[in-house]
Formats: sequence, C-alpha cells, structure tokens
Amino acid sequence: MGLRVDPQGSGQINQALRKVLEVEQQPIKNLEGRKTVEEAKGKLFQEFKGKFNGIDKLLNEMSSVKKLRELKIDLGDGQNLVGVTVNKEVAQPGSYQIEVLQMAERSSMISNPIKDPNAANLGTGYISFTGSDGEDFEIFVEEDQASLNGIANLVNSNAKSPVRVAVVKDSDDPERPFRMIVTAKKDGEANKVKFPDFYFLGGDEDFYIDDDKDSKNAKLKVDGFDLEEDSNVISDFLPGVTLQLKAAKEGQPFTLNITEDTSKVALKIKALVDQVNQVLDFINKQNAIDQHTDTKSTFAGDTGLQNIEFRLRNIFHEGFSSTPNRDDDAFRLYFMHDFGVEFEKSGALKFNEQKFNQSFEKDVDGVTQALTGEFGFVFQMKSVMNGYMRPGNGLLALREGTLRERVSGINKQIERAQLNFDRKSQALTEKFAKMQAALASMQQQQQYVSAAIGSAGGGSNITQQLLGG
Repeated sequence: MGLRVDPQGSGQINQALRKVLEVEQQPIKNLEGRKTVEEAKGKLFQEFKGKFNGIDKLLNEMSSVKKLRELKIDLGDGQNLVGVTVNKEVAQPGSYQIEVLQMAERSSMISNPIKDPNAANLGTGYISFTGSDGEDFEIFVEEDQASLNGIANLVNSNAKSPVRVAVVKDSDDPERPFRMIVTAKKDGEANKVKFPDFYFLGGDEDFYIDDDKDSKNAKLKVDGFDLEEDSNVISDFLPGVTLQLKAAKEGQPFTLNITEDTSKVALKIKALVDQVNQVLDFINKQNAIDQHTDTKSTFAGDTGLQNIEFRLRNIFHEGFSSTPNRDDDAFRLYFMHDFGVEFEKSGALKFNEQKFNQSFEKDVDGVTQALTGEFGFVFQMKSVMNGYMRPGNGLLALREGTLRERVSGINKQIERAQLNFDRKSQALTEKFAKMQAALASMQQQQQYVSAAIGSAGGGSNITQQLLGG
C-alpha cells in the first residue's frame, strides 16, 4: 500500500518531511557540538590565563629591593606618645631613643561670653590678624552679620584667612554660655598669628578677647639631643620616616626600633609559591586522563602546556648570583631551596618559612639581591612570564587567538550551513506540499469514480481493476 493522504498535515508525508529535514540539519548540529567543545576549552584557557595574571602581579610587587623589603616598627612604651609611618623604599633599619618634651601649639584666643550666638547685636566693625608673614588680614563686619556665628561664617568662608573660628558653649556662665575661639591654621612659632582687639561700635553687647595663647614649637630629645619642630607631624623626621606626636611625657623616653620585617617578606614568597602551584596543578589535571576523560574539551597532551610546566620547574632549580654591597664584596650562588622553596614528591612546590627566615636574617643583602637583582630569580621569572603573557605574540595571546579563530570559523560554517539548510528546507517543503496536493487530488478522483460506479451496482471490482487494486 502507498502513502496515505492526510490533508490535516500530520500523516506519513509530514513525518517523512521531518525525517528528511532532520538529516539535512545534522551537519549544523555537529558544528554546534564542535563549537560547544571549543568554547569550553576557551573558558578553561581563561581560567589558566588568570593564574598567570596572579603570578605576574606578585612578581611586580617583588621586582626590586625596595619593593620586596618590608619594615617593622616597634615603639615599646611610646605607642601612646607618637605614631610612625615609613616609606619602605627610603627608610633604613635603626634604633632611636625619643622623649617628647612639649607638643607644638597654635596661636589662639577666646572671646568673652555672649548670651545668644545668633543675635546680631555686636554693632558694626572689623576684625584683623597679623599672619606669620607679617601681613595683616582684615574682614569688615556689617551690622546684620555682627553675631558670633555671623563672624565665624565670614572668617571661615575666606580661603585666605590664616585662622579658623569655632563657636563653643561654656556652661561656666549659664546666663551667657557662648564664646568664640579663634585658632591659627598651623602649629608652631613660625606660624604665629597676632590677635589685636576687635573693633566694634554701636553694639548692645561688649565683644573682646578674654584670653589668648601664643604658639609653641614641639620639643623632643632624640638620642639625648634637644630638637624643636614647628609641627606635631614631623615629615622626614628620619629619611622615609614621619613622626606624629600624640602627647608629651617629659622624663619618659622610649625606643623607636625600625627592623626588617622578615615574616612579611616570607609571605610574599609563599604567595608566589602558592600561585605557581595553581598553574602546575592545572596542567597536571589536564594530563590526568583515563578511559572516562573527554579529551576533546581539555588540553590533555598539549605540548604548549607541557613546555610551560617544564620551564617553570626548571627555573626553580636554577642558581642565582649575589654580590652583596659588603666590604669583602663576597660572591655566592643561591638556589631556591636555600630560601625554603623545594619540590615535593607529588611535584608541587612547598615553602619552609623557617628556613627562609634563617637565610634572610643571616644575609639580608645577599638574599635580597639573589631574589631581585639584575639576574636574580624575579628577573628571570619575569622574563619567562613575559614570553607567555606578552600582548600580541606571547604564547598565551597566540593560543587564545587560535581558540577564538576556531570558534569564529565554526560560526561561519554554521552560518553557511544554515543558509543551505534554509534553501533545501524551503524546496523540500514545496515538493512535499505538491506531492500531498497530488495525492489528495487522486483520492478525490478515486472517491468520485467509486461513487459513480457503485451507483450502477457491482462496480467495486471494476473500480479496483481500474485503479490497479
């Protein structure tokens, strides 16, 4: 029996059309499968590249003696008396005995008490100060501005003013609790400001200076010598060292110790070891295959990754020269295992902080140069990393470009295959539609003939013979 005709579109003809179209569409599905695999490899590669970014960042933080070193500050009993900040690239280790005798102070004055700080009842006049440069600073006060808060706003809003003004509450006189404090903007005698009387006329309130204080320099002893400073923040107190005075305690000296912070340097080495281990672990996992591993979406057996692993492992076995800046001008060849960096049986790196600390404390200059010198470990490592990470023609950039080109090429193939499929799909649909229409027409003719002969009686055999049945 031939194809049955189904005008509703769900019969054998449509099923046949769908099967034909599925066959024609299979190349597209195959290409999409390949694309999925390549995109998965691309994401995996980005993960791998990210681990290299971590190594490169750490190497940059260790690329010179100044960047590698860390300094530790110990103030002993002076923690509440001073604060210390250091520029590790300039400061040098050392020990200093310090005694804070006197804090630096600013020129200041306080007014007589006033009942209402907002009442403009001081009259009309002006205020003037003589700055440290000998120049006078004057502000005219009109009647509607002649209140404590009004004067404060006038002075504080003027950028050239050598003083700042604050209105404060003093409960010593409940009836007249408000005063105005005028303070120089800078500490020390070199920034002294002179306060003359305020000149106001026609006011309902008296307004005058009730008390004032002169500026003072900070005084301290360093290793038994008296020093004066015009500020409580002493920049370059020592090369690369800034001292912030907090309080004066005469007769209570303390010791400032600046030392190499070996533990922080060790943390940098450990961080680098951990980051390299991530790269080695990634490569090992790519090469760890069995019968269930889908090697198409991994980098199993990739010679590029194997070369990277070989080069990284090799550099940790190399020796690095050191010619410290010492009287004997000694030369020594250091290896990473001298710094506590060694390979385990598993192939991963391990870091022995105690061994590093011993080497570093024994020969700070030598270890530092072996790590960061012109031909030291960091220099050699950065050269290797540059070959991998260099934009444009670095190994990682080339491999990333290849992966992108593969996906791009597959996309173009999919686009061409889809256009070809769309054309074939349209042609086949039209052919099958014509076939279905022809069969439907034949069915109508069969029904017409059967009906016509059947009405004459006994015509069923004749109909079947005519139709070849």
